[in-house]
Formats: sequence, C-alpha cells, structure tokens
Amino acid sequence: MKLKTEYITEHNRFWSEINNLAKEAFPPEEYLAPIELVRMSKANNFDFLLLTDDEQFVGFMVVQTHKNLTYLFFLAIDSSRRSKGYGSYAIEALKEAYPEKKQVVDFEMLDEKADNYEQRKKRRNFYLRNGYKETGLFLSYLGVDYEVFCMEDDFDVEEFKELMTTIQVEGFNPKYFSR
Repeated sequence: MKLKTEYITEHNRFWSEINNLAKEAFPPEEYLAPIELVRMSKANNFDFLLLTDDEQFVGFMVVQTHKNLTYLFFLAIDSSRRSKGYGSYAIEALKEAYPEKKQVVDFEMLDEKADNYEQRKKRRNFYLRNGYKETGLFLSYLGVDYEVFCMEDDFDVEEFKELMTTIQVEGFNPKYFSR
C-alpha cells in the first residue's frame, strides 16, 4: 500500500473530516485549527498534507522543513484507520516526500502520572518501530513536555533549535532540556 499526499487548502474535498480529526486527535493545549494550519502552510517551509488511500480519507500530517531537517509537527490518522498500519505508511510517505532531509519528531514525554500514559507509551513505541531514535533532547512548550527523536544518528541540536524558531504559533516558545 502507498498513501497519496496532497497539499490541503480550506477548499479540500475532505475539509469536514480534516476539522473533525484535528479536534479529536489532539488535546486542547496542542490543537491548532486546520484553517490556521492552512495559513501557516503559505510559508515556504511548512506543509499541511492530506493522506489518502484509494481516494479515501486516511488523515493528515503537518511538516516543517529547515536546512537539512524535516520535522513532523503533527500526524493524525482517522480513528477508523488506526492500528491498521496507516501511521507507518504515513512515515514512509514522509521519507519519500523529503528524501534528502533528516526526519525529526517530538511527542509527549513519558509520564506515569499522566492520564494518557498508555497512549504516550504506544506513541513512543510506534516511532521507535518506524526507525526513529532517541536524541536525548527534550523540550517544553505550551505547558507540555516533549521528547525529540530523529531517524539519523547525527542529530544537530542547534539546527533543530533554529527550525523551531521558524514556527509561527502564538505562545510557542520552547524551552530545551535533557534528562
């Protein structure tokens, strides 16, 4: 199976599904309205991509690029398609779309006290299964702590920090730490 990607605008045929998935998939502190993602995608280094399989809605991903990095800002798979391999297919599509770039992602840090601890553990294991590796870098923004993974061994922390300064989200001012 190979997922098809295309750029999302507010006129996308799956606009309603995109909006519903964005509300369902992300907690309030991480939610960005799809119309805001469309606005942000007008920048050269920011892509809001639809994921389809045989013209059926699968989900979307939001990708930020900077120099040698591709940062998977959001990945959301429709609830009816989860646990069917679509997330892994999305990672493959990401690598194909940005073949010359190092793949970076962050996700909620493991915290046994968190209400969604099991979900966090599953998400971390998903990225490990799909070729990402620990970088030892963590960041905190908008009240949430995240762990940063990269597919390549030569992760450049300073280049990643530069990339993060290009993200235009109100209140987005990450603080970095290691454990």
